[in-house]
Amino acid sequence: MDSNLTLIINGGKGSKEEGTADIEKIMDYSQVFFYSVVFVLGVLGNGLVIWITGFKMQKTVNSIWFLNLALADFLFSLTRCIPLIKNGFFSYWPFGDFLCKTNSFLKYLNMFGSVFLLAFISLDRCTSVVLPVWSKNHRKPRLAWMISAFSWLLAVVASFPFCIFRSVILDSKNKTKCSLTLSIELSKNKEFNKQVLFFHRFISGFLIPFLIILSCYIIIAIKLKQKNIVKSKKPFKVILAIILTFFLCWTPYHIFLLLKLMNVKGLVMTIGSPLSSSLAYLNSCINPFLYFFMGLDFQKKVKQSIFSVFVRSLLDETVFSEQTKQRMRDTSIDRLAEMTITAS
Repeated sequence: MDSNLTLIINGGKGSKEEGTADIEKIMDYSQVFFYSVVFVLGVLGNGLVIWITGFKMQKTVNSIWFLNLALADFLFSLTRCIPLIKNGFFSYWPFGDFLCKTNSFLKYLNMFGSVFLLAFISLDRCTSVVLPVWSKNHRKPRLAWMISAFSWLLAVVASFPFCIFRSVILDSKNKTKCSLTLSIELSKNKEFNKQVLFFHRFISGFLIPFLIILSCYIIIAIKLKQKNIVKSKKPFKVILAIILTFFLCWTPYHIFLLLKLMNVKGLVMTIGSPLSSSLAYLNSCINPFLYFFMGLDFQKKVKQSIFSVFVRSLLDETVFSEQTKQRMRDTSIDRLAEMTITAS
C-alpha cells in the first residue's frame, strides 16, 4: 500500500511538472509571436517616423521629441531579432557573452530612454502652460536637442548596471543561459545586490517618472480649467496618448517584477510574467500608429511621400515633367507651413 501511495504521489508530481513544462513551452511560442510582431512593425513603423521627422519635417520642439522617442523604439525593435531567434530555434543561449550584455543593455536603454523623454516632454508641456511668456522666448529646438541628449545620457547610466551584471551561465540542465549573475561583489550578499537592481529598475524607470508626469498633467489641467482653455492641439493629444499607452504597457511588467522579487511562484507567474514582458515590448511599435491615426499630418506626409516614390519609379524621368515637380513642391510648402503652425 505504501508503494502504491508513493507511486501515486510521484505520478502526481510528474504530471504537474509536465503540465508546467507544457505551459512554459506555449509561453515560449507566444513570445516568438510577439517578438516577430515587435521586430517587423517596430522597425518599419519607427523607421518611417525617423525618416519623416528627421528628413521631411521642419525641426520643431515637438518633432525632436517624436524623433528621439522613435529612435529609442527603433533600436529596441531591431534587437528583438536576438531573443526571437533564440526562443524560436534554441533551448539555450547560443550568442555568447557580448550579445547577452548588449541585448540587455538596449532593452533597458529603451525603457529608461523612453520614460525619461516622456518625463521631460511632460515638463515641457507644463512649462508652456504655466509660464507661456518664458516658454515662447526659450522653447527652441536647440534646447530640445540638449534635453534629449541629457535624457539619453541618463538612460545610458541607468542601463549600464544591467549590462555589467548580465552574463552567460550554465543552468541546472547544463545549458547556457543569459542571466543576471551579480558576479561583481558590491557586497557579500548577492540577494541584496539583486534587490538593489530590482528597485533601481522600478523606482528610476517607473515610479519617479510616473510621479513627475502625473504632477505635470494635474498642474496643466488645473491651469487650463482656471483659464477656461481647451487644449485641442494635435501634438498635445498625441503626447498624452503616448504617455498613457506607455504606462498601460509597462505597469504589468513592473508589477510582475515586484512579485518575482517577493518569490511569488505558480501558474500566475508562469503565464503572467512572459505576457507582461510581451505587452511592454509591444509599446515599441504602437507609437507610429498613434502618430498616423491621431494626426500631426503624418497621413498627408506618408501619402505624399509614397505617391512621389511610385511616380518616380513607374514613370521615366523625362515623363515626370517639371510642371509636376513644381506642383508637388508647392503642395509640400503649403502643408509644411500648416504643420509648423500646428506643432509650434
